[in-house]
This record gives sequence, structure tokens and C-alpha cells, in this order.
Amino acid sequence: MILLVLSMGISTVRPVKALSNDPYEAFWEILDRESTLVVEVEDGNLSAALELIQNSRLGAENAANISALTWQALEELKASGVKTYYTAEELREMAQNISQNGLPQETMEALKAQGWTDEQIQALEEYIVQNADEIDEDFNMTAFLEKFSMAFIDVAFKYNQYEAWALEK
Repeated sequence: MILLVLSMGISTVRPVKALSNDPYEAFWEILDRESTLVVEVEDGNLSAALELIQNSRLGAENAANISALTWQALEELKASGVKTYYTAEELREMAQNISQNGLPQETMEALKAQGWTDEQIQALEEYIVQNADEIDEDFNMTAFLEKFSMAFIDVAFKYNQYEAWALEK
């Protein structure tokens, strides 16, 4: 009976698809839709359950993809020899240098290549300058990116839980 209802409902469900090819932008689109669908199903709109199942699958796939991209970026950083651990003293020196000279030109060019506007770059510079005195611990980019990657795996599992919940409904 459940399979019959599900198969009948699949033809009436609009396809769930991320609007963006950018996995990070798609993440927010999927998450926004997921929250709406969970509320609809919770409020008794069981026809939304099929779309929730599809959206949850898409969300889990997207989160796993972002985790993999993060891990890949970390491996590329390591392979290129980029420094990924900074002491608090090094960070304070960097902030002091930015306070005196602004962001390095190559940093500004890299940010612009990623789509940052002049206003956003200026805001980043101001943030660094304003918070330079707050730097009191080291920064381990490797550990940060590993935890960031694992957080997206946790998100993928949460999407799987919502998919299972929707199936139960």
C-alpha cells in the first residue's frame, strides 16, 4: 500500500533541484527548501513528504560534495606548501602589517578574482584592523578545515534523518 501511494505521488511532485551550480550557494537553497518542507509535513501536508525526501537526498549529496571539496582544497594546500599553522604572534604581526599597509596586493587580487567587491575587501581590512588586539591564540587551518569538512558530513546525516522521518510520515 505504501509503495502504491509513493509511486502515485512521485508523478505529482515537482522535481527538486538546486538552482545554483555553485555547491555553497546550492547548500543554502536546499537548506531553505528543507526547512519549509519539514514545517509543511509537520503541519500535516503529507504530499510535501515526497518532495522532502527528494530534497533531503539532494541535501545529503550536496553536503557530502562540499565536504569532499573542502578535503580536496586542504590536500592542495598541503601539496603546494602553503603554511596552514600560524602562531598568535604571527597573526598579530600580520594584522599589524595590514593596519599599516593594507592587505597585500596579491591578496586583494585573489579576493577580486573570487568575486569580492572593493567594499567587501575594505570591510575585511577594517575588521582585521579593529580586531587585531583580540588575537590571543594560534590558528591551525588544517584542523579547522578538517572539522569544517566533518561538519558537512554531519549535515549529510541530518538530511538522511529527515528523509527517514518523511518516509515514516
